Amino acid sequence: MSFSRDSLGPSNGASSQNQVASFNNASQSVASTPAATPPPRLSQQSNMSMSFPNNGASRNSLQRTSFGAYDDTNGYGQVIPYEEYKPQIYTAVYSNVSVYEMEVNGVAVMRRRSDSWLNATQILKVAGVMKARRTKTLEKEVAAGEHEKVQGGYGKYQGTWVNYERGVELCRHYHVLELLRPLLEYDMGQDGTGPAGRGAVETPTKEQAMAAQRKRLYRTMDGQGMSQTQQGTYFQNISRTAVSAVNAINKARFDSPLGKGPDGRRSSMKVSSQVGSQESQIQSGSQQSLHSIASDSGFGSNMQNSQQAGLLEHADEPLEPPRKRMRSLSAHERSFQSPNVIGPNSSMIEPSPTEPNDSFYQVHPGAGLPGGPARGLHHLHAATTPDRYQKMKLVMTLFLDKRAKDFSNHPAFLNLSAEDLEIPLDKYYNSALHWAAMLARMPLVHALKAKGVSIYRLNGAGETALQKAVGTRNNLDYRSFSKLLHVLSPTIEIVDYHGRTVLHHIAMMAATGGGGHVAAKHYLESLLEFIVRYGGPAGSINASANGSSDQPTAGVIGLGKFMSEMVNIQDDQGDTALNLAGRARTVLVPQLLEVGANPHIANNTGLRPADYGVGVDMVNGGLSGQNGDSESFANRLSKTRRELLDLTISQVSSLVEQSFSSIDNELSSGLGKKQEEFEHWHNKIRESAKARQIEQKQLDDMKQRARDRIELDRQIKNLERSSEELTALLKSIQGDQFNAKILSIGNADDALGFDMSQFNTLFPDDFDISTTGGFSDQQVAFLQSLPSIEILTFQLGCYREHNAEICKEVESLKSKNVVLGENYRRMVMACTGWTEKQVDDAADGLTECIKDLNEHPLPEDVAIEILMKDRGQDW
Repeated sequence: MSFSRDSLGPSNGASSQNQVASFNNASQSVASTPAATPPPRLSQQSNMSMSFPNNGASRNSLQRTSFGAYDDTNGYGQVIPYEEYKPQIYTAVYSNVSVYEMEVNGVAVMRRRSDSWLNATQILKVAGVMKARRTKTLEKEVAAGEHEKVQGGYGKYQGTWVNYERGVELCRHYHVLELLRPLLEYDMGQDGTGPAGRGAVETPTKEQAMAAQRKRLYRTMDGQGMSQTQQGTYFQNISRTAVSAVNAINKARFDSPLGKGPDGRRSSMKVSSQVGSQESQIQSGSQQSLHSIASDSGFGSNMQNSQQAGLLEHADEPLEPPRKRMRSLSAHERSFQSPNVIGPNSSMIEPSPTEPNDSFYQVHPGAGLPGGPARGLHHLHAATTPDRYQKMKLVMTLFLDKRAKDFSNHPAFLNLSAEDLEIPLDKYYNSALHWAAMLARMPLVHALKAKGVSIYRLNGAGETALQKAVGTRNNLDYRSFSKLLHVLSPTIEIVDYHGRTVLHHIAMMAATGGGGHVAAKHYLESLLEFIVRYGGPAGSINASANGSSDQPTAGVIGLGKFMSEMVNIQDDQGDTALNLAGRARTVLVPQLLEVGANPHIANNTGLRPADYGVGVDMVNGGLSGQNGDSESFANRLSKTRRELLDLTISQVSSLVEQSFSSIDNELSSGLGKKQEEFEHWHNKIRESAKARQIEQKQLDDMKQRARDRIELDRQIKNLERSSEELTALLKSIQGDQFNAKILSIGNADDALGFDMSQFNTLFPDDFDISTTGGFSDQQVAFLQSLPSIEILTFQLGCYREHNAEICKEVESLKSKNVVLGENYRRMVMACTGWTEKQVDDAADGLTECIKDLNEHPLPEDVAIEILMKDRGQDW
């Protein structure tokens, strides 16, 4: 049986990656599972540039937030480098088609098992090709050859599919061949003895691989404990009598049955009393925490359900999914679970890789490893169905009005259950309670708790609402942190998936800058004051999570337990809260030292707060009675610091001088070349500018001549048209008597019998009657043949009158048609969008068109279409 489930998310891309359940044969095994690709690290709320050593290697200028540099390893060993991992290849079934799937750069790339065809659209996405260019590439390059377009069915499977050879060419062309090489070179025949893709399936599905990873994670975690060094609790500014009284009270509390688990063992961590013993402690194993999802600072993440939980497994152990899923605890059985202890058989409860609601291990409130830190409830699944997405949007409406006080009539509280109100609102799985605590919305916090929302619910990084609240300034601005502690105090002891307590988060807030140290100081003072007032069973407050039968009622941690166990808890990097606060030189160092923070506890890289001078004076004074050579230690420390400082300064100075010298030489040698190149190109630019000016002038002259020629052609055409009209008019008037002979211009006087050529012959320019002595016979005969003076005078008068009438008529026409012509010109310009010059150039064609329309009338819509053709409009 094959089943494929697509996540139904919002249309705006709110859920970018979702879980896909795929089942292929019930008896599938995971004999050959490639190593999983670790997820990328995400930034958190603030931007810090710090330099922290990690596993002996320096990591400089880490742009992380909330001390993001501390989530690379856990408390159980070193993290294997990213390069040692190979991408995970899974099997899946989309639209009844079996494929191999590998995720690269957040894109699921598929290869069909039946014919090895590849999805070209996904390959271009991995290459970072934008959507517009990707569409053109698919249409022009890919669609030209053998391809197959899939537009319906499962969303991930859609796209343009090409054969294996063409897919490899695309990968090579767009430089993603190395990224996709594991999928391209994956031996499909290894799934069985038969042909590729047709044998017994042994490549696991994504759910099977994750289930096997969780199974091994829990088995490893059940067999491991955490050991830390214990140091004495002391206050620097209070008397020894007060210290003795506090220790006695808390010793009595710890010896009471309330401080022990069902098996009689202490539920909290026990730490040794030797100072600095962790310098030689070697932690083994390469266990990675379940979740490495960073925190979010706003709703701008758009609730994307990205898979950020990466699991690292041993390379020499095979992964196999659980064959059976044992019966989980009932609600009645869970109600009797201790809030700080998991039952002895809890490690045998394995999640099912096929049940959507049981695919993650459900940790009970306050539960953790036996003898380990307290844990909370795992986050719920993100909104992957339309119903859950609508519920999520309804929950988000709680934050629209920040002045709201009463939520009893809000649709979210009227229509949703407590579990619905715990739906994650963003890709970091923060719930409504997390956001209400971060934004200091105390009425909403009280309303959510009264509704039954669990205060033990964690986000994707395992952080409680209290831990998220100390990462913002809002509770300082509204002075609401003390009120928030009354609601969330049972979660003070809970540590996140990176092993950090609320003290770690306060220390990271102090190092963010921008006033973060002020908020962190206020949070720490309020937390200590709250623990002193209400800590322990005697002063506990009612801190039940939601009042239901499966949620415990827990008290506030006592001051003695807080000082002896919680202050010096180390995260997965081995850093204590003092290590984080001291590294950034924050204002929290004196307060942490007063409540028992040990400056000699080293992290995984061997660095201690005392190594960079944190708490040295206070430690020397406080340990003088226990260690007789404290003065020599201070001297050695001071001497070592001076030597390191001098050596570092000398090395840095030498490197700086060498760097500046090499830079100066390079700049000096390169400056001359650049100057020569500059002069060369500057001269070329000036020459090009001069040539362009000359060519531009020539172009303008040619354009003017072209315009003049067009104007002359237009005038000639007008004269020819007028001549034809006059000829037709004369022919209609004179009839048969019309002389069709066309006289040339200037020959109107040919009827008089005057021959100009004969006149020029008889009377040359140098003719002088005084020299010739009179006219010759030919000259006399020519003069006698001319008309009389009266006739010539009469004709000359007629010419003058005719010319005067013509001039008068021209002036009359000009005066009449100037306004009308201007109106016509404006009308044509408004209709066509042309300039005045374009209208004048097109006047002849427009006149011809109108005359043709007058002779051959057309319907109005057809005439408009013809007139507007040049404008390019579709009427």
